[in-house]
Amino acid sequence: MILFEWGTYNALSTLRQAALLGTRITEIPPAVLARRMSPDYYENYRQIGEKYFTMIIAHGPYYNVTSERGLKAHLTAIERATIAGAKIYNYHLGRRIGAGDLNVQLEILKKFNEVNSEMIYSPEPATNEEGFGTLDELEELVKAAREEGIKIIPSLQLENIFLTELKVYETGDFLEASEKADTQWWLNILERMDKISEDMVHIRFSQVVGIKYGDRFYKKRMPLGMGYPPFEPLAEALSTYFVNNSMAKDVKKILFLYTGLPEVKYRDLIDIYATVMKLSIDKLMSKRNQMEYGRFYATTGRGEEEDSDQ
Repeated sequence: MILFEWGTYNALSTLRQAALLGTRITEIPPAVLARRMSPDYYENYRQIGEKYFTMIIAHGPYYNVTSERGLKAHLTAIERATIAGAKIYNYHLGRRIGAGDLNVQLEILKKFNEVNSEMIYSPEPATNEEGFGTLDELEELVKAAREEGIKIIPSLQLENIFLTELKVYETGDFLEASEKADTQWWLNILERMDKISEDMVHIRFSQVVGIKYGDRFYKKRMPLGMGYPPFEPLAEALSTYFVNNSMAKDVKKILFLYTGLPEVKYRDLIDIYATVMKLSIDKLMSKRNQMEYGRFYATTGRGEEEDSDQ
């Protein structure tokens, strides 16, 4: 059983390179969907992507979706992503506008759905208080959109969750937040989001640093091992969650996208995959051994004999 399918950004020029490395997902970068490329570009992306990958994902352009101009750009991007074969459209929810934010976001999703009702829309958590998209708000939006028949799963950009849920954007204190983001903290987040992700879980990750300047917080992506949140407790949580999912009655497909810096993304992605898979294999073998011992005692009665000798 595949524990998770993994991938990263790829333009048309790097699709075969990513396939050679063994990644199973490719994501169309925001810049590709923001530019006016020829129709052949998107069609060629679909043909090659469907040949080498199990899923094509699209990342919407970095335009504020709550502005008229930004919304128009996203609608065009969805059209292009559809031609390119994308099954999931990942996007940022944009700035807060005040009362009625949830209703505004729901209306935006309805407009998305008019362009492609088969696309799965996947909104990301915010990085600061100016943006819409706390975990509570994501849960509300997912519930409301599903009541309208819109296909939606949350996009779990893990460093964004780290920044917002632990208020790093207010304090600028990465070290204090890192102490709180232990393995159990991450497991709680994953299990909470699992409940609203139905049959597919969409996870994204990169490490970041940041600075609070006045009232604004600015984040910057970093190579693996040089930013926050710390990877070790997260890797433990991911491997536990993946293995638990594989043993569950209703197994979910898990998608993992590394969104790190372009110049190191393949190297970092392989390191992440290797680390999480090694931990997952150890946990799987431990669970298998426990199950085998349980069956052995159940069929031989050895457990009862050992109890009677004590």
